[in-house]
Amino acid sequence: MIPLTRERTETAIIAAFRGAKPIENLADLMKEVRTKAQNNDDSSLKITSKWSETKHQLRRETHEKCAYCESNFGVVAFGDVEHYRPKSIYWWLAYVYDNYLVSCAICNRKFKGNEFEFTGPKMAGPEISAAATDAEIADLAARFAPDPLDDAAIADFEDRHRQEAPLLVNPYISDPEAFFAWNASVGTQEVELVPVPGSARAADVVDACERIYGLNRLQLRRRRFKALKLYEFMVDVLEDPGSDPGLKVTAQAFIDEALAPQSEYAGMLRFFEKRRQAG
Repeated sequence: MIPLTRERTETAIIAAFRGAKPIENLADLMKEVRTKAQNNDDSSLKITSKWSETKHQLRRETHEKCAYCESNFGVVAFGDVEHYRPKSIYWWLAYVYDNYLVSCAICNRKFKGNEFEFTGPKMAGPEISAAATDAEIADLAARFAPDPLDDAAIADFEDRHRQEAPLLVNPYISDPEAFFAWNASVGTQEVELVPVPGSARAADVVDACERIYGLNRLQLRRRRFKALKLYEFMVDVLEDPGSDPGLKVTAQAFIDEALAPQSEYAGMLRFFEKRRQAG
């Protein structure tokens, strides 16, 4: 996992997810909540899928990789628009752009599903009573649907995110390097995600990410090892005094590419590169 940056421009974020439109969508959802309260109906909300239109942009921002496991899903699958906080629990975030990222189907469907863990107070949602008026709902919708182009609104949303202290890393908000370390095993030919040493918080975060994102599944551990071995081979070429100068240039170019955001498992390789540079 590597840090990600949202492109906050009108070109990048389609009109359906900025300005008045997400507020209107949330207001409609709130009216459904009101109707259910009036009828003592505890069935699930009918949340209309609108987020697929954001997929192309989110793929660009994740460099055509799963935001969680960093596998390149473009070869075999288009990827899922993932609700970081599950819409089945945080229903008022169903149309909030800053709750979206793109992930592979394995991380999203096989593992994460509707799971979410945190250690702080749960992010508060709007309270909709059976007696709520349309005007009250409109006011609440404006407060709970932050415009992704409004810096102050997004700063407030991210503050509320941090107060909840989620154990699942959101790479748009938190730097995974603060929690993630890596352990390579030559015997099993695997690279395992482990917590940064000496941090109880990192241990809890990695445990949650391992269970809920599936970041230590066998296929990942083995694919990471192959990427690491190729990186280490290029390091050996680069550091060998007897290597041909042209090969050294090629080796350095490969290492630079492997550490770049678009490369699979760049977060893991950056960890080993940082350790190499530290000597």
